[in-house]
Amino acid sequence: MLLKVPLRLSRFYTSLEYPAMRIRDYSKYVSLKPVKDLRLATSPDFVTSANSKLQSLIWQKPMQNVFVTKKPWTETTRSSMVHFISYLHDSFPEINVIVQPDVAEEIAQDFKSTPRQDPHQPHILYTGTDEEIVNRTDLLVTLGGDGTILRAVSIFGNRQVPPVLAFSLGTLGFLLPFDYQEHRKVFERVISSRAKCLHRTRLECHIIRNGQSEDRSLATSLHAMNDLFLHRGNSPHLANLDIYIDSDFLTRTSADGIAFSTPTGSTAYSLSAGGSIVSPLVPSILLTPICPRSLSFRPLILPHSSHIRVRVGSKTSQGPANAMVKLSVDGIPQEDLRIGDEIHVVNEVGTIYLNGSQLPSTSNKRQVSERRKTIKNSGIYCIAKTENDWTRGLNELLGFNSSFRLTRPHKEEEQLERDLTD
Repeated sequence: MLLKVPLRLSRFYTSLEYPAMRIRDYSKYVSLKPVKDLRLATSPDFVTSANSKLQSLIWQKPMQNVFVTKKPWTETTRSSMVHFISYLHDSFPEINVIVQPDVAEEIAQDFKSTPRQDPHQPHILYTGTDEEIVNRTDLLVTLGGDGTILRAVSIFGNRQVPPVLAFSLGTLGFLLPFDYQEHRKVFERVISSRAKCLHRTRLECHIIRNGQSEDRSLATSLHAMNDLFLHRGNSPHLANLDIYIDSDFLTRTSADGIAFSTPTGSTAYSLSAGGSIVSPLVPSILLTPICPRSLSFRPLILPHSSHIRVRVGSKTSQGPANAMVKLSVDGIPQEDLRIGDEIHVVNEVGTIYLNGSQLPSTSNKRQVSERRKTIKNSGIYCIAKTENDWTRGLNELLGFNSSFRLTRPHKEEEQLERDLTD
């Protein structure tokens, strides 16, 4: 959802020429500075232990720049964000807090005091364009639900994503191991290199328009933490899709669509469509049909090294008005696909291209290779609570294999039943 920025702040958000003057129109306790004044991001190391399924997070250089984002325009997340930023400024004055411009405008009035470490100075928040924020973020902190994490991660596009520390303050929290009440203990573990991380992979999607690769830079490549899916949208006709795995033809399907998901996304749309639940530790790509015409088209779990190609087909009787398929990535609608268009779906790392298998273009393949050389840690490292976060989420959030429960009627219904029997 796009948030509208008030007109009085729009020039400030684009130029950032006079940050302190602008923000003090809203609060005497907050001063805004351009994020481009901060040093570039530093990446931690992730050390694997033979006795753990998680990786240890180790900062070789001190962590300094923390990007804090939240579920928009809710009272709980707003007050928690102000509380968390105040905690950082009071306890770790060396930490630079980064927020997006609309968030700065939203929370500025909620600060009621200056930092304890320096009561003569206001709280300093750094902000700027998404590009500037991405280049300078050491740690990503989210306050909200799963959707908040997906939106925050999407800002980084095909760039390296910093470690993600997520606190549960939303309506759904399958990716959220920590309650906000634990924020002090958890953050201290992160900054002192005592935290553990769970590595989650992403999917990469490349598009060919009617036989020609898109004339776009690699910066616009599509990445999915949860899933991407093709669907017929509001068309009355089923989508006709040809599916190839490692250049071999798999099947042509007529269906409402197809979902491709990571193990992380296996508990999202794919699960609702009948797909399997897969641990994030299993290196795989899920292919789940959405209401296929053929009952023999069942969900597949493919190796993460697979290269999947899907071509949009049509029936001879299908008119031009219905020759369109919708594409969504982590719930965000993309440009429509038409007959003859293709998408190539691969894992962010580990793809093996067999003979006859290729990305949309030779140049694009070369760009992907160069990009992977520059990225120190691909995928997404999420701060974890225990080795059993995933199992606990299945039981507490999905009610996995729960027994049937007899529900008692409401008191009003009980009274009505008694009146009718008297």
